[in-house]
Amino acid sequence: MKRHLAICAVASSVLLLLSACSGAQLANIDEFGIFGTQARWVYVPVDAQREAQIGEEIGQIAHEIDASLAVSSEESFIARFNAADAGETVEIDAVTYQALLAAKSVYVEASGAYNPATGLLVDLWGFSPRHMAVDYVPTMPYDRAEPELQMPDETYLALFSDAALNDFGAVEVYAENGRFYATKPENAYVEADGVRYTMQLNLGGIGKGYCVDEVRAHLLSQGQTQGYYTLGGSSMALFSDPMTDDGVWEVSLNAPREQFGESYAALRVRDTALSVSGDDEQFYMIDGVRYSHIIDPETGIPVGEGSHVVCATIVGGSAAEGDARATAIVTMELSEALDYARSHVDAFGTVFLWYDAVADAYTVYSNAGDALLMHAEGLSVEVIA
Repeated sequence: MKRHLAICAVASSVLLLLSACSGAQLANIDEFGIFGTQARWVYVPVDAQREAQIGEEIGQIAHEIDASLAVSSEESFIARFNAADAGETVEIDAVTYQALLAAKSVYVEASGAYNPATGLLVDLWGFSPRHMAVDYVPTMPYDRAEPELQMPDETYLALFSDAALNDFGAVEVYAENGRFYATKPENAYVEADGVRYTMQLNLGGIGKGYCVDEVRAHLLSQGQTQGYYTLGGSSMALFSDPMTDDGVWEVSLNAPREQFGESYAALRVRDTALSVSGDDEQFYMIDGVRYSHIIDPETGIPVGEGSHVVCATIVGGSAAEGDARATAIVTMELSEALDYARSHVDAFGTVFLWYDAVADAYTVYSNAGDALLMHAEGLSVEVIA
C-alpha cells in the first residue's frame, strides 16, 4: 500500500492554497487528525492567552464532530448506523442528525449526484480509511492485496451498485422527544457467499464542511472577524484579510494537472465559505486510467476516465452544503453541471474544470465573474450564464 498512500498524501496536501500579502502579520493554531487531515485557524495575534483558549475550544468542537461522523471509528454514530441491519433504527447525536439533514438536502437538490450511501462502493474500490493504514491487510471477501494495482471483482461491483443499497433518499432521519434517530431502509441489503452486506454511509463529502461551519460560528461568537479556518485545504471559512484595504483574500486553486503549473486560477473572496472537490485528491492509476475516491452513484465507478469534471469549487452557502455540492458536480456530465450551477446561482457561485477526452482539452466554466483570476496560460474560460 505504500504507493497508494504516497499518492493520496501528496494530492490532498496541495488541493487548495491561500495566497495573500499578510502571512508575516498573522499567527496560526493547528490541529491534526481531524477527519484524517490538518485543521488550521489563522488569526490576527492580539491576546495570546485568549487566542490559546479559543484555539482549544475550536479544537474540541472539531474533535467532537469528527468523533460523531468518522467511519474509521467503531464508536462514531455513523459507524453505529453502518453496523445496523437493514430496517433497524439507531439513536444518533445532534451532530450526526444535522449532518444527515444537510446531506439529504443536497442529495435532493443535486438529484442524487451527491450520495453518501455509496460507502460499500468506496470500500470496494479501496478508498476507505482502513485501506490507508500502513498495516492494511485484506479482511473482506472482495478485498485485494494491492487495490491501487488491481481492479475490483466485477461480481461485487454489480452487487454493491444495487439501487436499494444506495438509496440514500430512503434513509429516515428524525427527532423525537429531544432525541435523534436514523433508520436504515428494510431492503438496503445484498447477500453473497453467505455474507450479508447492508447500506453503508460515508459522510466524508460533507463532514469537513459541517465542522468548518460550526467552528466559524464559534469564532464569530468570540468576535473573530479576520483570518480564516480551513480543514485539509478543501473546506474553508474566510473572514476578512486584515492586510488589504478591502479585506479580500486571493485564494489560489491548485492545478489538478501538472501542465497547468502550481495553480490554474484564483478567487478574490471574503466573508464566505469555500469548498473544493476533485479527482486529484485521492486516486490511483491502473493501465493509464485514473480512479479517484469520488464514486459516480449512477455507475458505481470512480470519476477519472473519459470526459469529466476534473475539479469543482463552490463559493457561498454553508461549507457543509458546499462540500457536498462540489462533490456532486464532479460526478456530473457537462450539461448537468451547467444546469445545476445556473439553477442555483443565487445560492452559491461555481467554478469547475472540464476535461474533454475527445478533443484532449480543458475548459474552465465559471459564474464567479471578476472574482476569478486565471493563472494557467492557454486555458479557455466559459461563462456560466
